[in-house]
Amino acid sequence: MLAISILRLKPIMKMTYHKTLIPFLALVSCQALIADSAPSATIPDSGNVIQLNGQPWSGRWIRRVEQGQQSLYVQEDWLTGGLGVQILDSDKADRQRLRWFSSPTFSRVAFDNTGRFRYLDLAPFAEQWRTEIAGNSLNIYTPDATMQAVRRSKQPWGDRLVIDLNRPTPWRVSQQGNVITLAVSAEVAADLPIGTNAIAGNLVKSVNVQPQGKLTLIQIQTNTSINPAIEMLSRPTPKIVIDLRRDYVPPSLTVQWAEGLRRIERVVEIPHKPKTDKEPKTIKFAVTALEVDLKSPQLKLRAIWSNPDGSPNGILGLSPLPQMVQQAQAVGAINGGFFNRIRKLPVGAIREGNRWLAGTALIRGAIAWNEQGETLIDRLNFKEEISTASQITIALTNLNSGYVQRGIARYTSNWGSVYSPLTENELLIVVRGERVVAQYQGGAVGVGQITIPNDGYVLVARQAPEAAKQLPIGMTVRGRQAFIPDKFASFPNLIGAGPLLLKNGSLSLDGKIEQFQAGFDTQSANRSVIATTKEKGKLLLATVQAAPEGIAPNLLQTAEVLKKLGAVDALNLDGGSSSSLFLGGEILNRSITEIAPVHNAIAIFITPPPARPQF
Repeated sequence: MLAISILRLKPIMKMTYHKTLIPFLALVSCQALIADSAPSATIPDSGNVIQLNGQPWSGRWIRRVEQGQQSLYVQEDWLTGGLGVQILDSDKADRQRLRWFSSPTFSRVAFDNTGRFRYLDLAPFAEQWRTEIAGNSLNIYTPDATMQAVRRSKQPWGDRLVIDLNRPTPWRVSQQGNVITLAVSAEVAADLPIGTNAIAGNLVKSVNVQPQGKLTLIQIQTNTSINPAIEMLSRPTPKIVIDLRRDYVPPSLTVQWAEGLRRIERVVEIPHKPKTDKEPKTIKFAVTALEVDLKSPQLKLRAIWSNPDGSPNGILGLSPLPQMVQQAQAVGAINGGFFNRIRKLPVGAIREGNRWLAGTALIRGAIAWNEQGETLIDRLNFKEEISTASQITIALTNLNSGYVQRGIARYTSNWGSVYSPLTENELLIVVRGERVVAQYQGGAVGVGQITIPNDGYVLVARQAPEAAKQLPIGMTVRGRQAFIPDKFASFPNLIGAGPLLLKNGSLSLDGKIEQFQAGFDTQSANRSVIATTKEKGKLLLATVQAAPEGIAPNLLQTAEVLKKLGAVDALNLDGGSSSSLFLGGEILNRSITEIAPVHNAIAIFITPPPARPQF
């Protein structure tokens, strides 16, 4: 096991404003030193650039002084992506178990003042390192290392590469198609062959060693795209072992990311009915999940959407999930309900803080929750109707929805500041203070617009010629909402999607009842889901995808996976290219380059925004 040393530097007599040398764990005298040597200099407490041996990275860091000792923390995903640190199972929110060329050790956890980003203490890796703060940049210099050998061998299950080093050193891995690239902070030994080794292995076509000064790139070209299994060893000498095998299953991971919030990664195996003798009797799927304890006082869920609250565009628009989370100042999120990608509008129900952002015209699955940690997952039948002074009752088709159909729909200021026709020849009826104040005849799609009053709404009649006589100017109207089951009425927050997958732990999948297209149940695609567990108040926000060398799940398989995870009630969310799970600045279930813009999401807040009730 590597020894952990605490660097204690002697007082530094010369300091500048731009660059300040600091130890990892400084003594109390450091504060006096700064005051005596450079009264005008202030050491920044945080930044968003990390330089590793002169190479700049985008990465957050914070500096803390605790009980007279100074510590540096860096964002978790930078440690894994920049140093090659392996995150291990951890059940404590204040410390993280990990490994870096050593037996498992622990790193202290810290959060910035927003609570959105998680940082780990650098002390476990600080042996003989030098650090420097320059403005918003934390510069880290690691000792020179030498790559002594790159060894290859065929194995019964595939291929193995071993990189021998003279000391632990940072490394990172990237993959594009059939090429795996390792960047190792080490110079090649004088006798180490460089260039391309084209001797074929079982899965490896070639290995190319490219020295770049004190950094060496190793490119491994394979016959097909394969996820590498990488392990670090420290004895008898440090080495990086890369195994390439088709049957590689990533290890499970459970991390207590914060109080009330756990990150979970699993490969779940379920029974499979083979159609031929060659097909397996079981099938595996990769699950990435966040377990959220709604009883935890600092954690709240909110529906979020692409525009900031109060935007004149209302709920019109799409954006990538990371951008949406950043805008809302949330800590994490999963993509939410369905939407029209062309119109950039929702087609399912959204309720936030008692405000109905959008209703639904179909009987479909939904999840609702409140501030006390109570939840409800069921099929939602949401209805609105208006009654006129002439005793006419009119059933409305939907609320603030991009799903258009024949009849009369209602649009409020939550839709946006204005309404523009979604179909041809719409009749636009303006209601203020429960009274019809204007009628306008629309023309072509998207031509013209009318203001939606804050003290009323706009009724849009589509292929409903009787509306002009039923709702003349001056007519008094009153509205009413109804919910089936009626329990939904008491929940201030709701996201609609579907189909419902599980109810009371049993399969409840029926795409026909929820009016999904034929075959939707059996399509294979990446899935996003939300589910309750046996522990009251705990929710799973999860994505289910193909395991290595596997296929993407259909909805029945997704339901079976959730049952094995202990889900009780479960709802399918929008999937496919929309399927995204985000936490602490990082997309967890796919590459950032593969995510598609979405309309809405279910977000996790450490410090929630205030609810804004609205009738």
